[in-house]
Amino acid sequence: MTTLRRLLSVLIVFCALHAVHAVAQETTVQATVNGSAKPRVYIDTDMAAEVDDSYAVFRALVAPELDIVGLSSMGWTGEKSSFADGTRQSQKMNEEILALMKLTGTVSHPLGALNPMPDAATPVDSPAVQDIIVKAKETPAGQKLHLFVLGAYTTAASALLIDPSIKDKLAVYVMGYRYNNGELTTNESNCQGDLNAAAYLPRSGVELHVMAYSTLLKFRWAKADASAHFKGTGGIRDYLVRRWETYAPDETERVLWDIAVFEAFLRPNLATEKKISHQSFPVRVWTEADIPGMQADYWDATKVQSFSRPRED
Repeated sequence: MTTLRRLLSVLIVFCALHAVHAVAQETTVQATVNGSAKPRVYIDTDMAAEVDDSYAVFRALVAPELDIVGLSSMGWTGEKSSFADGTRQSQKMNEEILALMKLTGTVSHPLGALNPMPDAATPVDSPAVQDIIVKAKETPAGQKLHLFVLGAYTTAASALLIDPSIKDKLAVYVMGYRYNNGELTTNESNCQGDLNAAAYLPRSGVELHVMAYSTLLKFRWAKADASAHFKGTGGIRDYLVRRWETYAPDETERVLWDIAVFEAFLRPNLATEKKISHQSFPVRVWTEADIPGMQADYWDATKVQSFSRPRED
């Protein structure tokens, strides 16, 4: 009986310590987002591939809670364009957006990879990879560089392969994968853009958060809402309206995937994240999103003069 009591006591103490650690971790995340330890954020995006990237990046750039230190370009292989063409097109849009927001001299914006990884062990170096490595190493002790990946994972995986020492200085947030029946799979476009990088990234051991494609199938936004909030206000907002009108002129609704990863980071109460084991490595997956809540927060956060960054229009 005495042995049983001791075992029970040890179990109770273990559970209590685990609960305290979980609460402390959540408190740290909340404190970081709320500004007591302003997170350093780097965004890697295939901006020119879709409508959603530009809307998502705008949300991040206007967030006073975030210190955006980099915006790099990523490619994709289209029906009429090469991976390298996609990277260069995305680079052009990145530069246009930063110029409109008067952030060209504040946010670094290097060119990303011109081709995907040839295999899961061979990185593709680029100015973006080197910039991420430098900024990860510059991040103060006890903090991480938060790397948001909105397209193929080539740059993130390559940075970790070229300099594995940055693993513990990075937290990576990706849009992509599918999550079904407790498993991550790669049958979606961002993973397909570089399957070798998608295979390597979870195995790298980096802190990895996934906004799963399958979580956002109903994450639809109305073109009329974008026009109502942004059209005629000038600068970046009219740029975003034109982006939708030129890329998908006949679509009155569209899934704006990438917005969700920033909303989930900035407003943790609007998404449900769970920790899973993927090939024996821990991965955090957002499995639910409060769509009306995220949309309401987005429009409120991006309204004219709702943020403290230099006025861009």
